[in-house]
Amino acid sequence: MILCGIVFAIALLPEYFIAIKKNEGDVLNTLHSYTPLMPPKDKFYADPFLFKYKGINYIFFEDYDDHKGVISYVSLDENSQMTPPKVALDLSIHLSFPCIFSEGGEIYMIPETYDYKAVSLFKAVEFPAKWEHVRSLVRGEKFSDPILFKHNGYYWLFTSVQRDRLRIYYAKDLGSPFLPHPINHRRIRGRNGGYVYFTNGQLIRPVMDCKVMYGRRVILKEIVQLDPKRFVEKTIAHIEPNWALDLIGTHTYSQNEEYVVYDGRYR
Repeated sequence: MILCGIVFAIALLPEYFIAIKKNEGDVLNTLHSYTPLMPPKDKFYADPFLFKYKGINYIFFEDYDDHKGVISYVSLDENSQMTPPKVALDLSIHLSFPCIFSEGGEIYMIPETYDYKAVSLFKAVEFPAKWEHVRSLVRGEKFSDPILFKHNGYYWLFTSVQRDRLRIYYAKDLGSPFLPHPINHRRIRGRNGGYVYFTNGQLIRPVMDCKVMYGRRVILKEIVQLDPKRFVEKTIAHIEPNWALDLIGTHTYSQNEEYVVYDGRYR
């Protein structure tokens, strides 16, 4: 009877949930200390991204039911209390991985729009809950988990195709064509596992490790060299799915100067 009770309890757990903690240093060794953002029954929450606006920290994430995903958000007050989740973007297709960034006084999002066979750029009309489509940055393939950031005078678009084959594109500004990087001709694995961030003078890219299974763990890689001809990164750490009981995966990680957010998979 005890065993049946344990199995029943695990079956009731969501497939994915989100963990939130203060960024108080030594983050990777304290991931077990977190506040959970748990979905209601028959949903899961995954792919959390942090964005700070007018002094308030927001978490945007994939909000998935048995049909498709939408992009939802919560905000955090000074005591780390969360507001109830609200929908930010809902389209006719599945949405996930809401990479959000600001540029030129505007706020942009490039969620995964896999079924459009494009990386789609959206701009906030009324942040955080109203967005409009601006343009497609690249087209022609089913792109997964795109991120976009500015570095060394270029906008860099990292995404993946064929599950976890890395693709890189670059442009001088958001209105210009995004050009393919030479590494796209090589079969490099490296699906994004969160937004790039700077820490201790390093540019870090979270990467999913999908060798054993999809989203088994996150690899933190330092981008050592990035220009229109070269790309070099090296592994500096791993985030294993051992920070909560019964986890089998953890596949997205995001941080800023105040908070860290990541997701866990139970089944």
